[in-house]
Amino acid sequence: MSDMSFRAVQRLCCAGLDSVSLRLAVAERSAPDMDAPSWAFSTCDPDTGLMTHTVSEGITESLALRYVERLYPYEIAQLTIDMPRNGTNVFSTLAHAPESREALAECGLIDEVNISLVARGRLWGTWCLMSRDHSAAAMSRRRGALRRLSPYLARALRDAAMVDLALAADAPTDTTPGVVVLDARNRPTVLTAAARRWLDDLADVGYDFDDGVPLALRALVGQLRTAPVAVAATKRLRARGRSGRWYAVMAALAEPDVNGDTAATLVVEPIMPTAVRTSFGWRYDLSAREREVVAAVVRGEPTKCIAASLGISPHTVAEHLERACAKVGVRGRKALVARLFLDGRGTPSVDQASVPATAS
Repeated sequence: MSDMSFRAVQRLCCAGLDSVSLRLAVAERSAPDMDAPSWAFSTCDPDTGLMTHTVSEGITESLALRYVERLYPYEIAQLTIDMPRNGTNVFSTLAHAPESREALAECGLIDEVNISLVARGRLWGTWCLMSRDHSAAAMSRRRGALRRLSPYLARALRDAAMVDLALAADAPTDTTPGVVVLDARNRPTVLTAAARRWLDDLADVGYDFDDGVPLALRALVGQLRTAPVAVAATKRLRARGRSGRWYAVMAALAEPDVNGDTAATLVVEPIMPTAVRTSFGWRYDLSAREREVVAAVVRGEPTKCIAASLGISPHTVAEHLERACAKVGVRGRKALVARLFLDGRGTPSVDQASVPATAS
């Protein structure tokens, strides 16, 4: 990648763009420079590591469906989560998922490289670039460019999630749950009016599926279908729409019919801005224990009670609270609670369910 393109992407990462605009602008500026005519750039739910929305270029509908229904659920989702944990955030799935090579070859694509974008230990997005050039020099250039861009893109996606939340504040207040039922081939057989509205917002950029079911929901159902029955009866995801609005998605499998086919039911429900409490933890990188302490402070519990309920000493509680205040940029309990009110646009509360990214 040329220095001019690199600096241009750096500027885009600091431009305060929403997640869709950021990904489109970065890819359109840098993918040609890396000789990658086909690419898919997804955001991820940092609590699960699963994709939430995708923008793409040069990828056929058949390849996209094969990816989310046959490749992603079995190996690729876990790879995107595990590789950065093992110290490698730029990698190719071709060495780990042989079917990927076959799927790409059918579309005339030979090389493929992925980047998992992690900021402060949380997965915010993945970017897959595909090319017809399999030369060692071209492969090295692409991987080198992605490693160089990685820290800027990861921070920018994390910041873009906050921009999305701000945009969502102006979204309609309707929170009617939508219901989607997919048959064994992931074709919708039931689609309520509310579901149509939410799926339109969740629609990927670069694909135009006739049935309107976005890739993130297909991938979630794929994860559910491949999980052992004893492990997961349901799967949950927070998906983000083009409006910036977040949606809670729950998927469950029905009992097999007489032919052994299993339908999947998805409930898609908009999340109001005041309910998106993990944004506080995301913005200030509070640890799990710090979030527990802050939540107790918001409830008005004294230090001794917090210590007793968490099984730690009052001195340790004070240390966690002091570190939380330092990260937020305030001093003392009152200022911390006031900041929570301002950031939450309503009654303060802290989501304690935020966990390190995992596909389980």
